[in-house]
Amino acid sequence: MSTGSDGPHLDEIAHDVEDLREDLAFERAALDESVRHDYSTSDTGIVPLDRRRPMWHFMGLWTTFVAGFSYMFVGFELHDGGNSLAKPIGSTLLGYGLYVAYAMFGSYLGSRTGQTHALLTRSIFGLIGSWIVSAFILVAPLGWVGFQANLLVNLWDGFYGWGTIFTLTLLMAGLMIFNNLFGFTGISVFARYLVTPLLILWCIYLVIKGFAADSGSLGGTPKVTDAFNHPYWVGVVAVIGFAMWGNEPDIWRYGKPRFWWALPTYLFSAVWFVLFVMGGWMMAQLSSDASEGGRYNFSVHYSLFGAFWLAWIIATLSQIAINDGNYYESVNAGQNLIGGWSRWRRPLTCLIVAGGGVIAADLVNFHFINGWFKVATFLAITVPCATVIMAVDHFLLPRLFRISRPLTKVPSWEETGLINVPAVAALLAAVFFGVTGTANWPHGWIYATPQNSWGPVPLESWALAGVLYIVLVAFAHSFGSVRDLLGFPKTVPDELIPSEAVADVATLAGA
Repeated sequence: MSTGSDGPHLDEIAHDVEDLREDLAFERAALDESVRHDYSTSDTGIVPLDRRRPMWHFMGLWTTFVAGFSYMFVGFELHDGGNSLAKPIGSTLLGYGLYVAYAMFGSYLGSRTGQTHALLTRSIFGLIGSWIVSAFILVAPLGWVGFQANLLVNLWDGFYGWGTIFTLTLLMAGLMIFNNLFGFTGISVFARYLVTPLLILWCIYLVIKGFAADSGSLGGTPKVTDAFNHPYWVGVVAVIGFAMWGNEPDIWRYGKPRFWWALPTYLFSAVWFVLFVMGGWMMAQLSSDASEGGRYNFSVHYSLFGAFWLAWIIATLSQIAINDGNYYESVNAGQNLIGGWSRWRRPLTCLIVAGGGVIAADLVNFHFINGWFKVATFLAITVPCATVIMAVDHFLLPRLFRISRPLTKVPSWEETGLINVPAVAALLAAVFFGVTGTANWPHGWIYATPQNSWGPVPLESWALAGVLYIVLVAFAHSFGSVRDLLGFPKTVPDELIPSEAVADVATLAGA
């Protein structure tokens, strides 16, 4: 163990068995609080600096978030869109790079404040705005829960021909909530000890064998075989959607409050994201069976020596780990809305959210056409736009307008301001633009132009949210008092608002 100014913590990278033993002891000590609240309610809403985890925790966790059979699916789709291998690699690097540019600010916001994304909206968006953003955070990840559960069941069917896909999809979507009963401790321990080592070894072998044994079959441009075409920008947007979580503050509030501290983890994870997309493209190119199940079946014979028992373990563990992240986002949003009730407990929120996951599994897989793309683009636009607005509010407004909003306490609903009018207006305008630009409205409404003609729509939506918020704040500032228009909570005294201070738990510790 090493000791810093913020209390005892493990070394940034585990070096030996003793480090792992100390890590497990620390997690056991933190388990009770994770079950009870996981720092996700207004009473216990800020992760103390002595509860922050070392870097290797996040490398293990984030690897499970960007690797596995589901990311081979991206390679399948880009292959079937008629793209040679170089194009998916370029699209993946660009899409993931754009995601990281956003995620660095979301991670920094979470680590500086120690608060979940949903709890931050109370102080910044006000009561009405917090409910709107929490609805986005609650609903959007459940679409991914449903997609990933269905993918797992289809993998089982491809491996063993089990069938009963509809029933098993709904069942697994609900059961995948289990690790979230133990909060951040549950999802992070499961990821780094059970899932990440298997994924890394498998990924390396798959790609190396593809180039070493079948490089002659990997050239040329495949024919377009997917009715849902994937021109360049659609592919980039799909990659952003698969990489996007939106709840980066939820995870990184357990990290060290330094801006560049998260970057090594994102770069480490980028390697596996790109390699799994490449692996998916290779399997689509080499497999004689063009069906999704047939390609996964071929992948097992190709890279796992036909050991379907091993494929079952890897597929099941990795899909559960991915849905841990999806459920974690939704559960924290639910905790913001109802977790403050005196008799309420976090497992009850998990139970309700699991029911939402079952409903989403039915809708996304069995009712929506190209449901995976709708889910990917919706999540890549809605929650990140709110994150951008909050980062602008916390880090830029003090410098631009001498408007400071201290984030050192999570207000109760009674203490929360009514609404931050510029923030909500900027958010809704950016979401409207993004959903329109990706042709994602239900039943083709406002489907006036092809999806490829708007460029990198998520990036444009984030920029629009941030710029529009600054413009609207400038307009509100010209009227004088901004307390009511910007929805300041009652916990912030009037004399603290006109300041250049960026106040949060990290600055308090520094002081």
